[in-house]
Amino acid sequence: MQRPRWSLRRARALVGTKFLLIAGLVGFVLVAWLVELVAGIHDAVNLGPMLAAVIAGIPAVFWLGFFYMMDRHEPEPKQLVAGVCVLGVLIAAPIADFVQSQAVPGVALAVHGLSPFSFDRILEAVLIVGLSQEMCKYAVVRYTIYMSREFDEPMDGIVYMMACGTGFAVWVNYHRLSGQNHEVYLSIGAAQAVVTTLAHASFAGLLGYAMGRAKFSRRSAPVRGILLMLGLLGAATLNGQFTIVENWVLQRGLTQHPWYGVGYAALSAALIFSLIWIVSQRLLAASPARRAE
Repeated sequence: MQRPRWSLRRARALVGTKFLLIAGLVGFVLVAWLVELVAGIHDAVNLGPMLAAVIAGIPAVFWLGFFYMMDRHEPEPKQLVAGVCVLGVLIAAPIADFVQSQAVPGVALAVHGLSPFSFDRILEAVLIVGLSQEMCKYAVVRYTIYMSREFDEPMDGIVYMMACGTGFAVWVNYHRLSGQNHEVYLSIGAAQAVVTTLAHASFAGLLGYAMGRAKFSRRSAPVRGILLMLGLLGAATLNGQFTIVENWVLQRGLTQHPWYGVGYAALSAALIFSLIWIVSQRLLAASPARRAE
């Protein structure tokens, strides 16, 4: 008779903690904006490598905590989730950068005077940028934790892939913030770091859903392979459209509109994450750990 009350208290604690994590992300952006306001900073600033790393890392810590708590019935070992996140930073992202810039160089998305929706840009964004990034995230999880006993239910695919995507975003944000002589608008850089982390985690989460379903499916190997391929192509397509449209909104003609880009990116990332949240609730409802409670 005590278990329902304990479960209710635990559920309330989890919900409260999630709200605190989201509040921390909002507060992070507000602090950056207040620093600009109080210090009278109206131009881009030189962050330096250390501050760029801090701004890139803080959103990852908050988001990683939030994603970790999504698996509320049987949370994964914290050290494994954190380890996969680190692999996303140190392995998945650098290899993806190498593939894009060295192995398959393409037309730069930022070239002015070309339509952002031209066929070559779409191909590059989806088949080079998106596919290489999502493949590298997939490889990190597939050849590490995926073969572990801890990967014991479909929901684990979402949790570990989102952890890897979070780490991947740290690399992306750091190089964005430390680029161009380390000069960025502080509040915009903080907001972009928050949104980019959610976006890359969500792309990976979609593929993680396919991985989890494929591993524990009783269907034939070819069917499971098709499911994985669809998950990979879906994640790559979302990744590519995010890059293309964000770039288009960010710069129209020669006029810069950085907050438009941040706004679109936030909306797009939130919609994709909402989809991940819906499918994760279905997986949690069917979780063996839930039935054991």
